[in-house]
Amino acid sequence: MLRKFFFRTRLIATVLAVLAVSCFATSCGTGGIAAKEMILLELQFLARDLSPTAPTGTQSLPRNALIGMIFSELVDPGSVTNQTIQLRFGATFQSVPSGSFSVNGNQVIFDPTITQQGQPNPLGFEPITQYLLDIPGFEEQEQVVENLDNDPNLVTFFTQFTTSDGWLRELTPPEVVDVYFVPAADALTKQVPGNGLMAIEFSEAMDPASFVLGIDPSGPQVTDAVDVRYTADPINVTNLVDGSPIPGSVSPSADYKTFFFKPMFSFGSAKLIFTCQLFQLLTDLSGNLLVNPSAFGPFECDGNGIATGKVLSENFLTTANRDDSGVSDADWGQTEEGVLQGQPVSSRQAYIFMYPETWNGNDNGRGQYAPIAAPMIGDDINMFITPNPASSLGRRVMWAFSDTQIGQAGSVTLTSWGPDSNATFAAFYEDVKMRMGYQATNSLTVAPTFSGNYEGGETLIYTGDYSVTQAANIGNTPGEPTTSHVGGYQQNFGCTAITPWNGPLFDATGFFAFPELTTFFEWNPGDPGVENDRVLIFDVSMPEGSTFQQVRGWFGVTFPCSGVLIGGLPLTRMYAAYEEDAPNPESNFVAGIQNPEQSSSDTCFTITKRVSVGQSKFYLFSNGSTFGDGSDYLPAILNPAQQQGGASVLIEYQGADAVEADQITINQAAPFTEWVQDVNECDGMQNLRWRASMISNLISLEVAKLSSILVPLIDNP
Repeated sequence: MLRKFFFRTRLIATVLAVLAVSCFATSCGTGGIAAKEMILLELQFLARDLSPTAPTGTQSLPRNALIGMIFSELVDPGSVTNQTIQLRFGATFQSVPSGSFSVNGNQVIFDPTITQQGQPNPLGFEPITQYLLDIPGFEEQEQVVENLDNDPNLVTFFTQFTTSDGWLRELTPPEVVDVYFVPAADALTKQVPGNGLMAIEFSEAMDPASFVLGIDPSGPQVTDAVDVRYTADPINVTNLVDGSPIPGSVSPSADYKTFFFKPMFSFGSAKLIFTCQLFQLLTDLSGNLLVNPSAFGPFECDGNGIATGKVLSENFLTTANRDDSGVSDADWGQTEEGVLQGQPVSSRQAYIFMYPETWNGNDNGRGQYAPIAAPMIGDDINMFITPNPASSLGRRVMWAFSDTQIGQAGSVTLTSWGPDSNATFAAFYEDVKMRMGYQATNSLTVAPTFSGNYEGGETLIYTGDYSVTQAANIGNTPGEPTTSHVGGYQQNFGCTAITPWNGPLFDATGFFAFPELTTFFEWNPGDPGVENDRVLIFDVSMPEGSTFQQVRGWFGVTFPCSGVLIGGLPLTRMYAAYEEDAPNPESNFVAGIQNPEQSSSDTCFTITKRVSVGQSKFYLFSNGSTFGDGSDYLPAILNPAQQQGGASVLIEYQGADAVEADQITINQAAPFTEWVQDVNECDGMQNLRWRASMISNLISLEVAKLSSILVPLIDNP
């Protein structure tokens, strides 16, 4: 159970007491009995036999595990929906996983392997993915889980877990049941349809990642699991295909017990003969090896398949087709011959210090040091100042940062703040919300509402509690100044409350982390030649904590303590009460209130690079690679088709009617497409290239790998 579950027990006791008195007076519920204590008692991750299989908060939940929830009362099945029990995943934790709820007395079970419509979903949860589970109490939303007397769930429960790349263990190995064709082979001639599919049926659901197709012309390799290949029969020799693999792709049925092999073009436009070999490397979802590896066939094609077209093929054995213009940074067969793979996951820190704004190398420093208590405000701040708005309302703060401050593209995986004098105080903040996004108008001056700043919506990067530990000194950041004041400049400038006025900005440069993010923000700085064409906005909302923290900040005035604002500086910081959308207080020139304001604070972002790109040169009509204006391109066939460890590959295409001699530069005078994910948008273009984004998984650190990319095309004059 999370801290939140226990933290609210005192609140629940109070609520129950109030409800009991109210029901006694007004005879609510049934027969005037006091409201029942409808709360979640226990949450467990379960195996298929309902035995516990993993602890709460696990970082490696089997993908087909069940989630069991036990309530204190019999549950009304009609009250259980994906809104009253909110299981979410994805970039902004808005995606609802496939699966279904069942209710048995006071127990609710979520099964990720059966959809709400009763259809099979044997793979269950997504691999190496973080999920949030929120069971709201009645104080958070109107619709909640209820008992049979319609008494609402009283206590909010929140937890998170991460899935593994595998499934629950069982010991029964899979078997091949049958191999057949769709449409079926001719009953008399036994010939198989040239334009058909080959179906391979198994005794249980199989792991799609184990279906590695043989593509080597010399014969099956030790890493191949399925090999469909033309035999040495005379008809194949005559057609120059004897011993050649049939390129194609494999896709599963809904229950993953049948896998369909689809030839890239067809089984043949002549009566060709082929076989299918299944090797022991094929596994079920528990990793059990195929118990009866077999060879099937020979099969004879009816000769009615479409003619073989062309294949734009890359096996990463040479770099002849690699775009070397600086775009390709993936490992193109250098470490492992014949394999394109992403670069290892790496991280850097984007430190944003404000002391340069307080010092310009002479006695006319600009701006002043300003200790900031928002958003980490606490009740004890009232002993020193009277905050506006009241500290009890908490704080929401938004900052704007330029693309030059953040730097190159990557995933924001952690954020940190700069404590004043590197000192922190033990504090606890409940129900913290952290968000990121791109500023809608690409301006460092934030718009006067929080929601109005987001381009295309916000990304909720954290929701939950935040605990700050006490530290007298968290240490300085290497490479930054650790002595006070350039040239010994230590005058007070009349700021009696702060002596020296900019000391903390020079003396303290360490950082303390915000909560570990529950999702990552994908930062892209845009055009490297254009400053501030992308502006990052960072938005933190916290209720009042047990104490407050002082953050190293800067305020843009012409001279320390002058109160005269520096003309033209952007309004980079805005604050309000917890979860408010508009500034609080509003700007008031007479009262000296500016909100948004010319201020900021020391901040650090951890930027993790997880995407590497491999991009090809254009395959040209002029050298016979394509069919020119008649080119009908088909989606790329990737080998392997599914990545391990939660990694992924994104394939995009670009078509052009004219390119320069380098096979990279597009002739802008002729028709061309932008990069698209649907290859059909490139049909009719004389030349085609692809790019593969190799996306590593930031939980498993697994990098994406490909041994081949094949783009088939047919002539459609």
